[in-house]
Amino acid sequence: MSIVKNLKNTEISIEKAEVLRYLRYKGQEIESSFSEKIDLAIEQTRSIITPRAVYERYPLKFFEDRIEVEGTNLVLKSKDISKLLRGCDECILFAATIGTKVEMETRKAEYVNLAKSIIMDSAATTFVERTCDYVQEIIEKEVKKSGKYITMRYSPGYGDLPLECGKEILNILQSQNKIGLTTSSSGLMIPRKSVSAIIGIYDSSKDDDIDKYNKVKKGKKSCLECPNYNNCIYRRESGGACYGN
Repeated sequence: MSIVKNLKNTEISIEKAEVLRYLRYKGQEIESSFSEKIDLAIEQTRSIITPRAVYERYPLKFFEDRIEVEGTNLVLKSKDISKLLRGCDECILFAATIGTKVEMETRKAEYVNLAKSIIMDSAATTFVERTCDYVQEIIEKEVKKSGKYITMRYSPGYGDLPLECGKEILNILQSQNKIGLTTSSSGLMIPRKSVSAIIGIYDSSKDDDIDKYNKVKKGKKSCLECPNYNNCIYRRESGGACYGN
């Protein structure tokens, strides 16, 4: 049975530095007036988000050329997801959104205050990522009760995992009915500030099977294991990471 989390916007905390990264700042000095605008935009964005998530746990079945998520029609043929799920016997299908209002307000601001619109958009991106982090921490605690661990989350559209998988994940989770999240005919998320992902679950006794993916398997993110490592603008331009550490 899928689990739905309706979160309070006050439960999701973000840092200004994260928003600045999405604004492509690289450590340069910021004028106090602009800093205040960022603070205001962050709080305005927080006031209108409705963070929600849905997830469900499924067993995995491995074949030479594919991974099947049992109890669903989802078949994974991605090499990247195969690496992530190596040593796993289960997975979590996951989806999260911060709702439609933030997108509407951002679009309205485009016509009267473009700078505010851009800042709010960056803040919204940060809020949805932190919503995912928050729920992932809940999942990790639940999984650890059974003596298991989780991987980092991996979203359709990353590496060679097709974007179409996102639509299948949402259909399986019935996310439109449960958290108001669906996709367009082209596969884009509606609301736009939303995420779908797969998280692996593995038994700690299988650490030897995981080898160099061990750090990722503990739920920690790693640039070195990211398929976008060579093209990441955050790593290339500022030496940082997309997740802010």
